[in-house]
Amino acid sequence: MSEQIDGLFEKLTALIRSIYREPQADDIIRSFEAVFSVQEDDVERREALEYWLDFYRLQQRRLLKRRRRPLLNERTAPCAACGYPASHRHHLWDIATHGENEVTIQLCANCHELHHLMYNALVKESAYSRSIVRHVLASGHLPHVVIQRVLGWCLATIRYEAANGWVDGRKGSRAWVAQQLGWPPVVQAASRLDEER
Repeated sequence: MSEQIDGLFEKLTALIRSIYREPQADDIIRSFEAVFSVQEDDVERREALEYWLDFYRLQQRRLLKRRRRPLLNERTAPCAACGYPASHRHHLWDIATHGENEVTIQLCANCHELHHLMYNALVKESAYSRSIVRHVLASGHLPHVVIQRVLGWCLATIRYEAANGWVDGRKGSRAWVAQQLGWPPVVQAASRLDEER
């Protein structure tokens, strides 16, 4: 085999070993070795190696994006925003972009949904999400501290994504939040309600 083909084969074997456990990886690699030992045309070998490299890179990407099942202690942990006794694991770094990761907070279903609605209203400029968030914030049923926590995590996510160039950093500014969510009047109303409780 030529040097280029040897390099591609080494990349392929390393990729296979990163995806599969040892016995299965060894079987797959032996199969490739058997096929390439009888294939004489270097152009066909290179094309086949490039095809299989792409295939296994896709497999690796799918594995990285797969969600793990939440543990019992995660599901029974209280919501970090409102204290409800059961929660979801919310990824501050989006799974679709980053795969399964440890940057999480525990949120109940309502706070989890509110976080996503706020994010969509601010970053994706969704009119539907904005109207729901405004309705929830104006309802007076959420303590001010819950609203502040959920918005704070949402803005932290926006700042992280803006620092990496994925979103416009202005979408996490006070002026943008006020424009999209009507934030100052809601904060004042929530503060008054907290004082009355």
